[in-house]
Amino acid sequence: MKKAFSLLFIILSLLVSKNSAFARPEVDACFNFYEAGDYRRAIEAGKIAVKKYPNNLHAHECLAMSYYEIGELKLALEHMKKAESLASSKISLMHVYNWLGLIYSRMGYSDDALLYYNRSLRLARSLGDRRGQARVLNNIAKIYRDKGELDKALDYFEESLRLTTYEKEKAIIYNNIGVIYGNKGDYQKAVEYFQKAIEIRERHGDYHEASISRLNLWSIYRKTKDYEKAEKYLLEGLEGVKKVGDKYWEAVAYHYLGWLYTDKGDKKTAKDYLTRAYNLFKSIGAEGDAKDVLSDIRKLEK
Repeated sequence: MKKAFSLLFIILSLLVSKNSAFARPEVDACFNFYEAGDYRRAIEAGKIAVKKYPNNLHAHECLAMSYYEIGELKLALEHMKKAESLASSKISLMHVYNWLGLIYSRMGYSDDALLYYNRSLRLARSLGDRRGQARVLNNIAKIYRDKGELDKALDYFEESLRLTTYEKEKAIIYNNIGVIYGNKGDYQKAVEYFQKAIEIRERHGDYHEASISRLNLWSIYRKTKDYEKAEKYLLEGLEGVKKVGDKYWEAVAYHYLGWLYTDKGDKKTAKDYLTRAYNLFKSIGAEGDAKDVLSDIRKLEK
């Protein structure tokens, strides 16, 4: 997580294509719970599916995806690597490679993430899959943002947006473009893009992702020193991600609360939240984020 400009991204995932030839009731149950946003029940169904069908590609994919959504990154990686070993077709590998990119990115391993994203992009192009290309381009853009190459990141986001036709997926890219403008210091444009993303998400009933956009939006108001609005969006976002059990974004919110109380001059409360963020990031395998929080704790202690 970048310290001065820590506006985190929402990343587009490639959902797997469930081939009826491989359909199993337990696997279908996992995907149904996943698509309904009930990740805990998806995990339980996925565990049953993996135990019953240990060599079923889709069982491992669904379980990995569900672990990812609640921030259990080590377990997500374990099952997605198993899925990689079971995948043989181009379309299956395209999905698996993108998901491995997502997991490695969230764990803080950007070079590994970019390697897998580029593999997925090559396959999407060879298949003529415009939707797949759009999703991977969005995810590659996030890597370049993390490297500080903001203009290059914006180019990738805009290319992704041109290939995207589904409104719900456009909301993800609007959110991420808002992040770029926030980092460029164009706060008015950043707020416009975040608000657009939130409106679309809520219209589609995707309150989890809307909550993540709120966690991005709070940082803009913090930068403009509108602390009342900053705290409002931060607490709303935290409540939303906790409802679905998303440990990664819960940890992000604690990190932000540490910053908020640092701004307020309450170092004790700030350290309590930063410590909570650090411990949660470490527990889920988000090593890059944990390292950033530890650096903030040490600065606070000086």
